[in-house]
Amino acid sequence: MRTILLIEDEFIIAKDIKLLLEKDTSIQVKTARNHKEAYHHFKANDIDVIICDINLNEEKDGIAIMTEFKQLKTVPVVYLTAYDSPDILKRAKATMPFAYLLKPFNETQLRVTIDLAYLNYQKETDNISENIDYTDQLEHLTKREKEILVVIASGKTSKETGEYLNISSHTVEKHKKNIKKKLNLNTVGELVRFAMRSNLYEVS
Repeated sequence: MRTILLIEDEFIIAKDIKLLLEKDTSIQVKTARNHKEAYHHFKANDIDVIICDINLNEEKDGIAIMTEFKQLKTVPVVYLTAYDSPDILKRAKATMPFAYLLKPFNETQLRVTIDLAYLNYQKETDNISENIDYTDQLEHLTKREKEILVVIASGKTSKETGEYLNISSHTVEKHKKNIKKKLNLNTVGELVRFAMRSNLYEVS
């Protein structure tokens, strides 16, 4: 049974999405209208995929909620939005979602997007988890590389990471390249998941 957390403040849209997805009896959908309800479901259930509307009728929008949740647990995210402004997409990109769905969308688009998000996440998880001894892997990293990995995992860009650590973005990119080589990883998403699963926050 796959559990999907749907964060959508428009009742009709949330109801329609839930009905569409639960046609598949292997899926159950937990719905939330706001941050409080979303947090409750996120902590109380083993969530496999999050569908999150970016624009919510409260102080925290969907991107802010996903930024917070990412610090707690890594779950594939699909954003829903009626807007495609560069500023919104830039903020959303920092949380490394698996996909975006631009409203309006149809049932096929919804199902395919959710399935791909889940399957691709499982594939990445299998790749990064296979035969990894996190302690040994972390010993290959310098103190600075660990610091950079922690900051990257918080959702910051290379430029923001450089500003935070008082180094150039070019230096950050060089460190990222070295870290990926040492850990045998290919993408920033894999770096973030490694940081989460290795409890790097505690190690650092």
